[in-house]
Amino acid sequence: MTIGRTKSRTCLATMFIFAASVSWAQTGENEKLADDPTKIVTKFGARYSDFGTVFGSVAFGPVTKINVSISEDDQWRIGGSYLFDFGIVNFSASEQKLEGGVKQTQYAIGTFVPLAAFDIQPKGWLLFPALGANYTDGRISNSDFDFADAFPAEVASKGGYVGILGLKPLSERWVIKTGGVLSAGSNDYSGFTIGAGVTFNASPDDSISVFGSHIDNTFGQRDLVGISYTREF
Repeated sequence: MTIGRTKSRTCLATMFIFAASVSWAQTGENEKLADDPTKIVTKFGARYSDFGTVFGSVAFGPVTKINVSISEDDQWRIGGSYLFDFGIVNFSASEQKLEGGVKQTQYAIGTFVPLAAFDIQPKGWLLFPALGANYTDGRISNSDFDFADAFPAEVASKGGYVGILGLKPLSERWVIKTGGVLSAGSNDYSGFTIGAGVTFNASPDDSISVFGSHIDNTFGQRDLVGISYTREF
């Protein structure tokens, strides 16, 4: 009898989770915030920190999009997203430069799950837990790097990451955003990224963000502070 009741509760919980996630997946894109990672729209933008970057996404229907980002210092990111009932799955390939002449290349696949789909919005925060797997390759791209003799010419790692993104609407126009990611992998690789910012929605299609972030991992560090403009179509 106990086993039967347990199975019934499990079944009901599964049905609730599925129903909630389906409801979120069917939420109109116009109802989502500009910074919502599950939003499937075509958009283009530019940002500047200590270098310029152009970025954009092209939506193919209601659940699929491709994402591209290219910086003037040869950093880049390309990937795609697919919106499932439970959340969004992203895959990407990217390359970035860290302090000390280290270049890091990464391939990743992961997901964001909107807790608002389950009516979890503590103090009005929209929370998006993230997790995934990645392959990271770090190598010295500058022979003048002070520790070039002590640092291996190239280190590769297979691992994963967990993190969370938080969005807090202050009004129809202002949104606070913050988040962090912890990662770990083979060959003693570990690291974290934290960031925060504020977005001003100048119109339903135009937004301006000011942000700051800190990257710290086995390969190196990087601090960024900048401003970006995004236009949705």
